[in-house]
Amino acid sequence: MEPQNQIFRDAIIDFLPDATLVIDIDGNVIAWNRAMEKLTGVPAKEMLGKGRYEYAVPFYGVQKPILANLIFMADAEIKERYDTVERIGDNLVVDIFVPGFRPGGAVLWAKASPLYDQDGNVVAAIETIRDITDRRRAAEDMARISRQMAEIIDFLPDATLVIDIEEKVIAWNRAMETLTGVPAKEMLGKGRYEYAVPFYGVQKPILANLIFMADAEIKERYDTVERIGDNLVVDIFVPGFRPGGAVLWAKASPLYDQDGNVVAAIETIRDITDRKRAEQEIVRSRRSLADIIDFLPDATFAIDREGIVITWNHEMEKLTGIPAASMIGRGDHEYSLPFYRDRRPMLANLVFIPDAELESLYTHVQREGNVLVVDTFIPGQEGRPGRFFWAKASPLYDPEGTVTGAIESIRDITERREMEGRLARSNAELQIAADIQMSFMPKVLPRIAGFDIAARAIMAKEVGGDFFDVIPFEIVALDKGTLGLLIADVSGKGVPAALFMALSRIVVRVNALWHPDPAQAIYDANNIIAGDAKSGMFVTLFFGRLREKDRTLTYVNAGHNPPVVFRSKTGVLEELPATGIILGAFENQDYFSRSLVIEPDDVVVMYTDGVTEAIDARDEPFGVPRLNAIIRENARLPAQGILDRILSDLHEFTGDTPQFDDITLLVIKGT
Repeated sequence: MEPQNQIFRDAIIDFLPDATLVIDIDGNVIAWNRAMEKLTGVPAKEMLGKGRYEYAVPFYGVQKPILANLIFMADAEIKERYDTVERIGDNLVVDIFVPGFRPGGAVLWAKASPLYDQDGNVVAAIETIRDITDRRRAAEDMARISRQMAEIIDFLPDATLVIDIEEKVIAWNRAMETLTGVPAKEMLGKGRYEYAVPFYGVQKPILANLIFMADAEIKERYDTVERIGDNLVVDIFVPGFRPGGAVLWAKASPLYDQDGNVVAAIETIRDITDRKRAEQEIVRSRRSLADIIDFLPDATFAIDREGIVITWNHEMEKLTGIPAASMIGRGDHEYSLPFYRDRRPMLANLVFIPDAELESLYTHVQREGNVLVVDTFIPGQEGRPGRFFWAKASPLYDPEGTVTGAIESIRDITERREMEGRLARSNAELQIAADIQMSFMPKVLPRIAGFDIAARAIMAKEVGGDFFDVIPFEIVALDKGTLGLLIADVSGKGVPAALFMALSRIVVRVNALWHPDPAQAIYDANNIIAGDAKSGMFVTLFFGRLREKDRTLTYVNAGHNPPVVFRSKTGVLEELPATGIILGAFENQDYFSRSLVIEPDDVVVMYTDGVTEAIDARDEPFGVPRLNAIIRENARLPAQGILDRILSDLHEFTGDTPQFDDITLLVIKGT
């Protein structure tokens, strides 16, 4: 291998996202990439050159063969000793649980392949290991880079084929075999568009063939094809590919010789019918580092040790508006001009700075091993708004471990930051509403002889408008030993509901203190609220005046859930139905007062619909019958005990189902 290709190969392996090692024919480690360092915690310098299975110790705690060693074993020995290993062609694949690799163990996926010399002799083995314990990286099926294009393509997770200048198939990877059901041995060497038959049922040009056509002909005959640089991209519905048809995404690119002549075309096809693979942005492996970077989904560029741009990918072209041809070969921080309008170091340049100097000069830069990461805001220029960017830079090494360059990926995260800001403001608004709501709830309930009273409000995450109030009438010239009892539910959520609740509470409280008759108090309160309810909001309300001397509760029910009355002597349950409509809908509405006597041990339970409309995991509501049963079974308890039992049974009923509405209860028990 030429030295430059060796540098590229090792740099590529070191930049791979999956943990990768290579052992030679003697079982000695000759490559141990950064992802492997991160996965095992063992630096490459401590592992390179090691043999006698020492590379197994970070995983198993002992020296034992790993999957790469099995490449050098006979099939019979592998089948006899390692029955969990699957052979797929020359490759060995295994999923294995490693108890001691992390606390609780870990499930690792590994794949090993032989590496050949020019004479076809196996000279080494490469193994890739992926921690699939939580399946977070299950969507990544990156191709393992080797010296030959056929091996690279065969590792691609997407169905891929290559046709030469004579439009004959020279590569048909495993994923293509899986997608089409046609083995590579039956397709390699075929021409005359036979490779279209598995998709269309007839011989016709596919996207790769269009690479060899003139632009004018493509525009005239294939108006659905989009050209992006040298690449052709298309989404197409293929009716006969599967029952019901399938939507396929395809991308075709030319392949060049050293003189820049097109010698072949590569096409990748992805079944995107159900969008299961829409999140995969698989890097298309090519013959050089520049080709690989050009497929990366993030804007990416690389510089050499002198700060000269050696690659500038397509996404970077889109982000900056500057074509690669205008940037490759440029130095003197020219690549910073599209971002800062000034020549200054980028994150990739900081890779070459010693740690101490980096920490003193760039405090906002984070180091993760040899990788630098930063979130930064770049002010706008010429009337354009500023943008937030995330960037990550890593060094590139030669075989001796010397840094030869740096690679940087940049992502515009402005929309994400703006969304986070909106979310923070929304959360702050909800907290304000919750504070408003809770500030109006009585901290201590006034006492009245002959009655035991308990109340509680539990707010939902999305603030609503439930409230209760206990009004001591002793502060005005009314009967002593009288309390006003109020429970209400305002329509809507958030700050508007909380403010409307505050208005309603004040209006009702003032009128309740002014008018001895609850009906007159609610009549006047409704006129005030209806006059101010411009947004269509309303409130359901139950208001009663409880008197000590004759044990009467005189009440008005303005469209609220009917409170439940349990008569201790007879065991009968009664409801206190509406005596008027909701507040805030219309002015000058009639309201009627009714009275009942609360005997010793009688129970009155007032509640909002957050109680009866709470649902369980099956969307079944808690309901009035279930509430009535709880009241009947626990009527012997004091008021607080009855309230606590209702809430306890309600919590048990809903389980982990989120609370979508406020829950408010007010319980009166005669003593």
